[in-house]
Amino acid sequence: MTDLLIKGGTILTMDADRKIIPDGAVAVEGSIIKHVGDKAGVSSAKKVIDATGKLVMPGFVNSHTHVIQLLLRGGLSQDKELYDWLFNVLYPGLASYSPDDARLGTSVYVSEALRAGITTIVDNEDQGRTDAVAVATIGTYARTGIRAVYARMFFDHSPEHMSKLIETVLRKGVTVKHTTDLIETCDQALAHIESLMDRFHGTENGRIQVWPAPSLPNICSEEGLIRSSELAEKRNTMVTTHLAEAPFDANMYGMTSTEFLNCLGVLRPSLLAAHCVWMTDRDIRLLQVNDVKVAHNAVSNLYLASGIAPISKMVAQGITVGVSTDDANCNESVNMIQAMKIAALAQRAKNLDCSALTSEKVVEMATIDAARAVGMQDSIGSLEKGKKADIIIIDLAHPQLCPLHHIPNALVFQAYGSEVDTTIVDGKVLMENRSLTYMSREEELQLYRDAQKASVAIAKRAGLPGLDRPWTRLGR
Repeated sequence: MTDLLIKGGTILTMDADRKIIPDGAVAVEGSIIKHVGDKAGVSSAKKVIDATGKLVMPGFVNSHTHVIQLLLRGGLSQDKELYDWLFNVLYPGLASYSPDDARLGTSVYVSEALRAGITTIVDNEDQGRTDAVAVATIGTYARTGIRAVYARMFFDHSPEHMSKLIETVLRKGVTVKHTTDLIETCDQALAHIESLMDRFHGTENGRIQVWPAPSLPNICSEEGLIRSSELAEKRNTMVTTHLAEAPFDANMYGMTSTEFLNCLGVLRPSLLAAHCVWMTDRDIRLLQVNDVKVAHNAVSNLYLASGIAPISKMVAQGITVGVSTDDANCNESVNMIQAMKIAALAQRAKNLDCSALTSEKVVEMATIDAARAVGMQDSIGSLEKGKKADIIIIDLAHPQLCPLHHIPNALVFQAYGSEVDTTIVDGKVLMENRSLTYMSREEELQLYRDAQKASVAIAKRAGLPGLDRPWTRLGR
C-alpha cells in the first residue's frame, strides 16, 4: 500500500520523452514518486485522489521572485521605471517592514502561489540582512510546505555613477521617506549568509535551501561577486544575481556587465542570472559557453518598461531558461500560467515570428527547464519514479479549456491559472479541491484582511503615494 495514489487523469510527465499518459496513475510513498504509468499497475493507497477529467503534471518552478514585497502591490508601483520604482517604492517600503509584516507577506504569497500551481520558488530577499525578517520568512516556508530557496541578497558597493543616478531619482519621490541604509560590507553579508546556511539549508526534508545572491554587478564589489561564487561552490549551492535588466546596468567599465562577470570568472554553471534583457550576441555566447542559467521575467520587464529579453536566441543556443514571475509588486500577481503566456507572446512580437517560442518550450521552461535552472533537475520538474512528489492537478472542465486539442497550447494560451485544483509538495497535499489544507477558509480570509491593514500601514510609514491620488491622463 502506498501513501498517495492519483488515478484516472491525463498525466503530462515532462520526462525525457515528454510522455503523455491518458487514464494513468501516479503513486507516492512518503515524499517520493514510486510509480508513473498505467493505473492497472498500482495497488491501494492510504489516500486516493480521483483525477478523472483532469491533467496531472509537475508543479511549476518559479525561478526568480521576491516574496515579501507582495505587501507593496495593489497600485503602489504603477507608472514607474526600474530605478524610480526601486528607490521611491521598493526600498522605502521594505525599510518600513517588521518581521510580522514579512510573515504576513510570505503567507499571502505562498497562498497565491500554491493556488496557481507553483510548488518551488527562488526568493531573492532584499531585506534578508535583518535576521528576524529572514527567520520569519523561512519559518513561513516551513509552516506552509512550499519548496523554497532563500537567496539572501546584498549590496556592498556604491560606485560614483550609481550615486548620481540615485540622487536624481530620489527627487521624484517628493513625499517618500527615503532610506540610504542599503550598503553592508562584504564580510558582514557573507557571514550572515553562511549563518543562514548553517541553520536552514537542507532543512524540512531538503525543501529549504539558502543561496548567496549578490544583487547586481554595479552595486556589488568584485570581491562580493567572486566570494559569493566561491561560497556557492564550497556549499554545493547555486548563486543568483540580476543581470542587464535595464540599459543603465547593462554596461560596466567600458564593457558589458556580462563580459565584466566573465572577466571575474563568475560565469559558471552554478550561476542563475535573472532578467538578461540588454544582451549582445557576444553576451549570449558567453552564457552558453559557461552554461549559465537564466531566469526570464517577461511580465516585470514589461511592467517596468525595461524591455524584452532575447529569450528565443538563448533557447536556440541551448541556454537553460526558466520562466518566472519576479516581484509581486512589479507584476501584481503570482501566476506562472500568466507569465508563460506573456513570455510566449512577447517573443512572437519581438521577432515577428509565431514560432519564436513555442507552447511546448514554454511549458518546459516552467517545469523541467526551470528545475534545471535552479539546480534541482534530478529531484523535481518532471513526474518520474524516484523524483520528489511535487505535483499539481488541473481541472479541465472549464469553458476556456474547451475545446482542447493540444495540452501545451491549452496551458499557455487558454488557461487562466485558477484551474489548478490540487497542489502537492514533497508528497504532502497542500491544496485540494481549491481549499488549502494547512489553514481553514476563515483563517485564510483573516490573513488577507491582516495583510491589507499591514500594507496600508507600511505605505503610510514610508510616505508612498496611495490609491487616493487623482486619475491622470496618459503622459503626465
